[in-house]
Amino acid sequence: MGLSNIATGFVLTCVAALGGLSGTGAQAQDRTEQFAVVDQMAQTRWQKSGYVLREAGRSIGPEIKGIVRMPIDYKREFALGALGVGALMLIDRPATEFYQDNIESAFDGFALPEHPLKDKLGSSGLANEDLWLLTGVAGLYGYGLVADDTRAQRAAILSAKAVAYSYAASHLVLKSVIGRKRPYADLSSRGNQEGDIFTTDPLDFGNYHGVSLKPDGYGTAMPSYHFTEYFSVAHVLSRSYDNSWVPYGLATVLAVSNIRGHRHWVSDMAAGTLLGIGIGEVLWRTNQDMQRGQMSFEPQVSKDLVGLTMRMEF
Repeated sequence: MGLSNIATGFVLTCVAALGGLSGTGAQAQDRTEQFAVVDQMAQTRWQKSGYVLREAGRSIGPEIKGIVRMPIDYKREFALGALGVGALMLIDRPATEFYQDNIESAFDGFALPEHPLKDKLGSSGLANEDLWLLTGVAGLYGYGLVADDTRAQRAAILSAKAVAYSYAASHLVLKSVIGRKRPYADLSSRGNQEGDIFTTDPLDFGNYHGVSLKPDGYGTAMPSYHFTEYFSVAHVLSRSYDNSWVPYGLATVLAVSNIRGHRHWVSDMAAGTLLGIGIGEVLWRTNQDMQRGQMSFEPQVSKDLVGLTMRMEF
């Protein structure tokens, strides 16, 4: 509901209340009609929110199918991304050493303030940055309800889905299948040292560990779940609001917060970023297809008019 509708409803309510002081029969009828208008406006707000939620439920199947089919539906983009990540893997040792010694050190010590719920939800495996991200998504949805802004509601729901799909695709499936060991935090001084969890060899794959719902250091380097999560949400918001600077800027802030805690090869972060953008694009396009699918036309025939009425759920 826009500000003008809120103002209109407020004015109508005040007029009806003032009319009760003089109270004629005609005025009483006017009051009934005015309150009916206000009530209808309130119903429309929740009807639209209901449409958005039903739309979100109906789109789950097509979204999962779209994510699974990404290598087929986006052949060119997938091939270029795979070539880029593969090239990075070949130089991962020097690239990651440079990243650790120069980029991580530049942001060392930077971290977002501790989330108020961190102590209560710390055992869930959610990082401090995850909690801030989810708080932002919840706040966007709350704003959408209060302001009757369906775009904000859709963007928030798609963002929440992006987090869930990122977790499933990256953490549950790809990490379990690829089984790549994480690099030591100080690669440049480790020589060729090996360990149970960390390694100096960027080609140390196949360390299968099964599917784990919570973070596990062994064989879980590729792709970076957090980069997948941050940039899938960033892409959804970028497409929703036709603005890249703000959502991608916020994703970067999340990524550099507690930067040494990620423990990834450079190619892990690149793979997670590309996967996240792909997930965000699939969600956005599926949502657009769902909205177009809700358009219908109804014939209208009367003594004064012959034509079609277009109807769209939103």
